[in-house]
Amino acid sequence: MTDLVPFDAIVLGGGPAGSAVGRLLSAWGHSVLLLDTPAPPSRGLAESLPPSTQKLLAQIGVLDAVEHAGFFRATGNTVWWGSGDRRVESFAARDAMGYQIHRPDFDRVLRDCACEAGIDLCGDARVKDVRFESDRSVAVDYDDGGRGRRTAAGRFVLDCTGRAGLVGRRFRRLEPGYRTCALVGVWTKPGGWDLPDETHTIVETYDEGWMWSVPISRDTRHVGAMVDRASSTVSGGRELELVYRAETAKATNLGPLLDGATLDRVWTCDASLYSSDQCAGPQFLLIGDAASFIDPLSSFGVKKALASAWLGAIAVHTCLTDSSRQDVALDFFSHWERDVYAKHLGRSRTFAREAQARHPHTFWASRAGATDEVDAGELDVARDPDVLAAFERFRRAPSIHLALAGDVRFEPRPVIRDREIVLEDAFVAPGLKARAPAEPLRFLGNVDLVKLADIACRHTDVPDVFEDYCRTCAPVPLPSVVGGLSVLVARGILHEQA
Repeated sequence: MTDLVPFDAIVLGGGPAGSAVGRLLSAWGHSVLLLDTPAPPSRGLAESLPPSTQKLLAQIGVLDAVEHAGFFRATGNTVWWGSGDRRVESFAARDAMGYQIHRPDFDRVLRDCACEAGIDLCGDARVKDVRFESDRSVAVDYDDGGRGRRTAAGRFVLDCTGRAGLVGRRFRRLEPGYRTCALVGVWTKPGGWDLPDETHTIVETYDEGWMWSVPISRDTRHVGAMVDRASSTVSGGRELELVYRAETAKATNLGPLLDGATLDRVWTCDASLYSSDQCAGPQFLLIGDAASFIDPLSSFGVKKALASAWLGAIAVHTCLTDSSRQDVALDFFSHWERDVYAKHLGRSRTFAREAQARHPHTFWASRAGATDEVDAGELDVARDPDVLAAFERFRRAPSIHLALAGDVRFEPRPVIRDREIVLEDAFVAPGLKARAPAEPLRFLGNVDLVKLADIACRHTDVPDVFEDYCRTCAPVPLPSVVGGLSVLVARGILHEQA
């Protein structure tokens, strides 16, 4: 049987990425079919969402639903990383709290929100085949919960199936040195756990790996051991439990917390890192973990999936609204996915080097990578002496007199405006100290540098520039505005006049 009405988007997978992208596109007036095959609840993980996730949840339109779902709230992390000393990491704002979620419950909340927005949901679908029939159409064959074979036609297919990667696996590239297995157990301790803050995520390194523990209630915690995949192959059952208990015993601080607790169940799953050579094409996008899997250490996996869904929805909406911007929108999405993966990989390698100093084991050596693998652009902005010198001058100067350099050129670059990706002018200037090629520059963090430059040339002191920018564009911290001015001067875009 073939569905007669083609959909604007066919979403594969109803996790955070699939439900979020489906909800947004449906709310924006597009027809969406979501094909989901729920995972067994017994293998549902506990995961941490930092407070910063709230902004994304609000943009997707699900914050109220998540707030009312009753998830366990968290105030920070307790960490023993490459050290025997405990480090308590509280969230920055005193009233900021994260969420400790049980994924099956969280996924259900987001899926319900997607249904309320008007998606068509097949909640027990088994996808059999995805066929790209032309540059502007795709067909998906699936079993409809045992009710027969169906074929859905659509303009785009959005792969949100995570590690399964029904479309994404054909573009997948495993990260060398990061073949990781997660051994996960669910523990209960009536009366709670003996911790300074029972809401905290706990992380600890040991010689052959690292462990984490995330609470989903006062009594229940998920505890995972992240070990080398090649050394952790077990058949399951009693053997798996013995291997898991042996790993938990290796953690000097986290292990003893399990004394007196009951292990309800244990399972294993692949946690190896991977990325994709291609994240989007004329008929498809890879959203969330279907595009790449970042180190669970970051606690940003779900947040990254939600951000990928938000940007993916904007890219698809742009393509459906104005086909002339399709290549720009899809390239923008693909570059974002690659950049996010690269940045998180760099941070993971930094953490691995810190752990390796205390644990000289092949587990950490393989993950530490080369010491010179850094993001040169980030280092230029953060450490370049010209930027720092300009920052200090702006911070101390009673007045400023800035003018746009006469040799500055502009080049169209993609930016997000509301629900679309559009082309707007960006500065073209030499790289810092000529160490980098000329690169169009539009944003630094959340600061629009083109608009900041225009505003800065109309004022004679930094507070007025700051006030005008926040009123005209969007509120940002004062250091972000001063940092933007510093980069503009260091790159020769703005000149300081006597």
